[in-house]
Amino acid sequence: MQAVVTELNQCHRIGDVQFCMRIVGGPEIECSCRDFLHLRPEEEALLRGCLDGLRIVRTLDIGCGIGRHSALVQSLVPHAAITLVESDKQLRDYCAERIAGARVFEHFDDLPADSRFDLAILMGNGLGIFGTEDATLQALQRLHGLMAPEGSVLIESGSFTQDDFSSARHEIEYDGAVDGPFTWGYATRRWLQRSLDAVGFTGISVTPSNHSGTFYICHAKKL
Repeated sequence: MQAVVTELNQCHRIGDVQFCMRIVGGPEIECSCRDFLHLRPEEEALLRGCLDGLRIVRTLDIGCGIGRHSALVQSLVPHAAITLVESDKQLRDYCAERIAGARVFEHFDDLPADSRFDLAILMGNGLGIFGTEDATLQALQRLHGLMAPEGSVLIESGSFTQDDFSSARHEIEYDGAVDGPFTWGYATRRWLQRSLDAVGFTGISVTPSNHSGTFYICHAKKL
């Protein structure tokens, strides 16, 4: 993830940079680093809605990146208990300084089994972090067990294929440095809603992601 960290640092310094994301042996696209630094309007609206009226909230931010979602949570609910999960050490260290008092873990599986959360965030195509379909289903089952009654999850995903679920090996390149390859998963709305129902969540809403018509954010609750 060294190239990703370098990209984010460059964005802070000069405003925005582009990086290349490619499927191993397949196509590649140019991406804007800006998308990983700032909240989109629909993201902020959903977070504000989930937090409305809460004075204390236990929040889990999986694949937190630079911490943009948790920073908003902390600004809206200063006494929120925030837990971050991020595989890259430099990003973990950055977020530990940015999000005061946060607990930080390297992997989702590192979370204690007795943890309980009122809000879980998997944004920025966050469902993909779990990789394969089987691993994603197991992670959703575990996430349900970690949620408190009435707890909300916000999960972003999307799909470029006709398959309900697909995964691909990716690499990210910036200025000659390459991260990966790593496995990333993609799911249709149908797959995610069906899978959330199967593990015990109840769907609340599905919101299109502004940056692409193929992506969406699913809000579900443990009822």
